[in-house]
Amino acid sequence: MNLLVRNEFMKLKRLKSIYFVFVLSFFPYIVNTVGLFLKKTPYDATKYYMFVFNQYAFLLPAVVFIFSGFYFYIEYKNKTMLNWMSYPFKNFQLIFSKIVATFIVLFSISIVNHVFHLATLWIVFQNEQSFSDVLSMFLTSVLFTVLSLCVIPIAALLASITKNIMVVSIAGVLSFFVMTILLAGNVSILFPFSFIYRISMQTFDYEMGYSDFALQAGGSAIFAAYILAALIGLYVYSKKTRSY
Repeated sequence: MNLLVRNEFMKLKRLKSIYFVFVLSFFPYIVNTVGLFLKKTPYDATKYYMFVFNQYAFLLPAVVFIFSGFYFYIEYKNKTMLNWMSYPFKNFQLIFSKIVATFIVLFSISIVNHVFHLATLWIVFQNEQSFSDVLSMFLTSVLFTVLSLCVIPIAALLASITKNIMVVSIAGVLSFFVMTILLAGNVSILFPFSFIYRISMQTFDYEMGYSDFALQAGGSAIFAAYILAALIGLYVYSKKTRSY
């Protein structure tokens, strides 16, 4: 598996889109940090954190879907699927290695974002915020990122089945709107990204999460079911790819 993941990293290094994702991911940080210093009405630490976090939280689902879907789609676009599947490994291992590589790359980009964001917050507001406060913010951001990246198999399955990057891109954009609509209610446990937002924010502000343990447990079970179903779907799909 290590060999396969390293091979995927070599492919990712040749993708120019990875640099676009890196630059795009800094948009919430740059916009709000500029606003922090230029606005006449001063930010406080919590407001600055929430402005960046919220914009990043709405951006990341689309990035996860579009980039992950594109990374699988290019195997079809470049007609390298048959060559890729001719490797002396099980098909599902090849698919899973792409998921792992995508997860690591996007996670690394996110961590860099969070470090820049919270380092800036600490420098500007160090007299107002304790280290434990900043650590809580960091854990919230990292938890949101990790849970969001767990959705990669869903994007991979959609790209593999449709072989159409437009379908995956539309799904990524629609996820933003669905997340926004469902976010405030308990029905948010039914949609992965709205659940991820609420359960992650609970680390930072308990009132923004789910006070009822049944909702937390139910949302976690539904979220796990989504991921498991996607992985099973990819496994079933992997059994058919030799004939592609």
